[in-house]
Amino acid sequence: MKKTRNEVINNDEIDLNLKNEHEHINKKDQQRIDKEYQKKIVERKKKFLESLKTENEVFDKRTLMNLYNLLVGKHVDELSGIINSGKEAVVFRAEGKDKETGEFEEYAVKVYRVSNCDFKTMWKYIQGDPRFHLKRSSTRQIINAWVEKEFRNLLRAGDYINAPFAILKRENVLLMELICDEDGTPCPRLKDCIVDYEKFYEQIREDIKILYQDAKLVHGDLSEYNILVQDDEPIYIDFSQGVISQHPLSKTLLIRDIKNVCNFFKRKGVKTDYKEFYKYATGSELHPLDEELAKNY
Repeated sequence: MKKTRNEVINNDEIDLNLKNEHEHINKKDQQRIDKEYQKKIVERKKKFLESLKTENEVFDKRTLMNLYNLLVGKHVDELSGIINSGKEAVVFRAEGKDKETGEFEEYAVKVYRVSNCDFKTMWKYIQGDPRFHLKRSSTRQIINAWVEKEFRNLLRAGDYINAPFAILKRENVLLMELICDEDGTPCPRLKDCIVDYEKFYEQIREDIKILYQDAKLVHGDLSEYNILVQDDEPIYIDFSQGVISQHPLSKTLLIRDIKNVCNFFKRKGVKTDYKEFYKYATGSELHPLDEELAKNY
């Protein structure tokens, strides 16, 4: 049946009214959502500042902003205590619900203290790295490159051996996977564990070989302090000093890493030989000149 002109007009008016009403409701809903979101942001900021105050941590304004931006991103909801605090960096435990998957996750947030960093040492490791073309200028640029280097090293190492997965970095702040046991307790360092030392030594030998020959990477600061133990397996952390094999200091740092590992396991009764270890890791004999240069590091 054909509709009259009045029926068409009335239906059009109804559609228009419904559309206007829908837009009005949507606008009100959006305003409510915006207010709730802003309220959450304020609450989160307050909680964040209180958590730092509780931990007696003092950061410059730019670092605070980097941390805060991390909290309003898609990963972290709150910082929940300090895992480790050193002269140059502090590592926080963080929690949050992933905004994409909805899954509850735990993270480690590493924050470099800009005022305490040894920029001369940092520069020594950065300037020989072909991945970076940084002209030495501000301390802020150096520390940003330093964190970028650790971020890249973690991703590279993680493709070959056990290492925390690096998620993102923001200037002097690095967000990564938290290495913990089933109940959420951060895993202990090797120095604090009793393990099968013979087995662990052989595993670390193999991992250093894989890291050097396959990943083309040297940890650069390896010791019992930055090897975690999870399910009787070594997990390698703190890759900020790591260098790629083309770096002029790579062999020097590799020798230092190997000697540190050998010294620790020797104290635990394991028979070690750093020269044999070096040959196993690199496929070549240890040159006396390289060994002499390593004594200065």
